[in-house]
Amino acid sequence: MKKILFIIFIIIFTAIAGFAIYFYINLSKKGSGQVKDFIVRSGQSTREIGDNLQKEGLISSATVFTYYAKMRADLIQVGVYKIAPTQSIKEILAVLTSGKTSEDIITIPEGWRVTQIDDFLTQKKIIQKGTLLQIASANEGFLFPDTYRFMPNTKPEEIRQEMLDNFNQKTTDLKVTRENIILASIVEREAKFDEDRAKIAGVYLNRLAQNMKLQADPTVQYAKGSWDPITVSDYKNVNSPYNTYQNLGLPPGPICNPGIKSIEAALHPEKSDYLYFFHKSDGHAVFSTTLQEHEAKLKQSN
Repeated sequence: MKKILFIIFIIIFTAIAGFAIYFYINLSKKGSGQVKDFIVRSGQSTREIGDNLQKEGLISSATVFTYYAKMRADLIQVGVYKIAPTQSIKEILAVLTSGKTSEDIITIPEGWRVTQIDDFLTQKKIIQKGTLLQIASANEGFLFPDTYRFMPNTKPEEIRQEMLDNFNQKTTDLKVTRENIILASIVEREAKFDEDRAKIAGVYLNRLAQNMKLQADPTVQYAKGSWDPITVSDYKNVNSPYNTYQNLGLPPGPICNPGIKSIEAALHPEKSDYLYFFHKSDGHAVFSTTLQEHEAKLKQSN
């Protein structure tokens, strides 16, 4: 009986020792090859990540990776990482738990139109020029400006959907309409300071209520395809349904992608009798109830 127990002990000891040797050899083992983009997705188990690393030829043993990761108890971060086979399992795990991904962290400012977003993502080499514009023009106004993580060569459809989903999430309790977003987009381009947003929204709603043309410069800029300052000639000669110096009512669609503050301003405009405003050199808006008052304040500010 003792002899059998001794044999069992030797077998177990040999197996443990063999695995320990295998473990430590593979833990520091390095291979050769090119750097690859390796994706860690939400919900993946440590074993799944190890299996994928081995399939990609980045490590020699998924088992060793899994045991080592569990021993370390460090949290592997979701993202895209630059990994090379010349790195050991120790080094690779350190990269995956660092959170230093190779994704581009992209901030889309409030007030950009889809053409600007397309150009920016093209510069960052995330998309091919024109591909987002082609599929997302109809979504102008609903591509929520925010900070996103996109990896190189992300499909434009995925970018559009993520921005639309973000819009829906941010506005889920606001019960916005398309008309709200159209107004919010004008407010976004007009307001330089947060305290002016609701007042500006109120001015435009007052003008609509009195059947006055909005006469909003940003709508003419949108029609021209540039945010550069416009001239009196532009007011008169830009022939477009977006020219609110020529046409009554709101333009047919949003002129940019507004942020949440402008959306809230459109939903909750400040009540007043104001029908006019202009911007001082510092960007603050000056409001008036009559054209005579408006022109007098303009003259005074010059």
